[in-house]
Amino acid sequence: MQHPYQCLQALDRVGSQTVSILLAASGHNLFSFNLENGSLLNTWSAETPSSASAAEDPVPEDGEGPPGKKRKIENQSGTPPSFVKLVSSDDGRYVVAVTGEDKCVRVFSVEPNGKIQQLSERSMPKRPCALAITPDGQTIVCGDKFGDVYALPLHYSPEDVAQVSPQTVTTGPEKTFVPSATNLTVHTGRNRKALEAQLKLSNQAKTKEPLKFAHEILLGHVSMLTDLVLVTLDQENPEQPGGSVAGLVKPRRYILTSDRDEHIRISRAQPQTHIIEGFCLGHQEFVSKMCVPTQEILISGGGDDQLFVWNWLDRRLLKKIPIRDALASVPDTGSFSGDGKRSVSIAISGIWALPKSGKKTRIVVACEGIPVLLDMDVGELQSAGDQVKVEAIPMAGNVLDVAAVGPSSMVVSLDNAHVPGSTRVQREAAAEGQRLEFWRRTAEGQWRAEAGQLEAANGQGGAEVRASSRDTLYGVSNLRKRGGGGGSED
Repeated sequence: MQHPYQCLQALDRVGSQTVSILLAASGHNLFSFNLENGSLLNTWSAETPSSASAAEDPVPEDGEGPPGKKRKIENQSGTPPSFVKLVSSDDGRYVVAVTGEDKCVRVFSVEPNGKIQQLSERSMPKRPCALAITPDGQTIVCGDKFGDVYALPLHYSPEDVAQVSPQTVTTGPEKTFVPSATNLTVHTGRNRKALEAQLKLSNQAKTKEPLKFAHEILLGHVSMLTDLVLVTLDQENPEQPGGSVAGLVKPRRYILTSDRDEHIRISRAQPQTHIIEGFCLGHQEFVSKMCVPTQEILISGGGDDQLFVWNWLDRRLLKKIPIRDALASVPDTGSFSGDGKRSVSIAISGIWALPKSGKKTRIVVACEGIPVLLDMDVGELQSAGDQVKVEAIPMAGNVLDVAAVGPSSMVVSLDNAHVPGSTRVQREAAAEGQRLEFWRRTAEGQWRAEAGQLEAANGQGGAEVRASSRDTLYGVSNLRKRGGGGGSED
């Protein structure tokens, strides 16, 4: 059974040339397709960790420079690392991807004919879980699940290598660690194990291994970071913080970050990332995804039964949009049927804005492990009223990713490996479904799938589904806290 396309990115231009290209990652393969007929343009495949230079830190664009130190990677099975994130620069000339098992940030160039070529790869200390490129196309901003947000230059060269050797951190005479707790005061198995771990690690020398390439730590969360969004307020925005001088309003840039502990933080962008403008607080469960379709509003979602709409400039909640009833309104399919549709655990896996003439007019929302896509009008989200029409679009499989093609078109990636409504039960080989579908919104306001538009892309061979593929496709629901435990951190 072929691996689903877990990451999508549509390009309408490369540099100054108009194109219609779809970049789609399936397992460890990155494909470029012609969106007009679905034909394959180019393929790039990640190497296995044993032979790939991704295990070294790092590889410059021209291949020169001193050899990097071997880094420990998670994947010890000899299988190639899978793509987990994919974003493009505003001009479409560059694509930045994250491969999960080797924690690698990879930069690719894209040509108008669809050819993709890797320019550099840099191994991060922890697996990146959020990724963005600044509007000027010069800087990569990535965050990891441990809460750190880094800035990396998009164009990597040997001169960026920091000639720093690992060093042992010493701050004076070493002191014997004496924990405040003892075996006599600890009464639970979990706390006893924690105490044993402290005693083992307390007196070990701490080794500091700095990254071997240019980088800047922008900010950090105490909790597990889940998403980040870069926002630039232009000169036409009268609500822009900071005021104006003699009628001139300066553009301001912000970094919006979310975490597992229900926080949305608003920080200034470089070089003032240490300044926190405020927080958007109100979620009862984790926040997994954010979207800023217009400069004025922020839409956030996660483990709650509602989407939250904010005036993020004022840190003010405008409205909550219930989505459980809309999800349950679609016909039964696979495991998503009966009373289970109303009791399903909601975990927002994606919020995408569909553009129109430079503005975003609609958003679509996906929940992990649910074969439904929710559609909403941005104008209704901004209106003063509380009523927002939520249209539920039934899908043939669980939604994995969406690529906006235009104001009324999108490509949807579906899970062909698992039964609709389930993240664990695999389909029978004979019941394997479509991996990509092209959807268009009619003049009457109805979404319709166009059969055959991506037939060639669906037939394209790629990686086979493995037992570990589920970890590549799913993981948002692991953010939900369970009795003080919760999901694992990579």
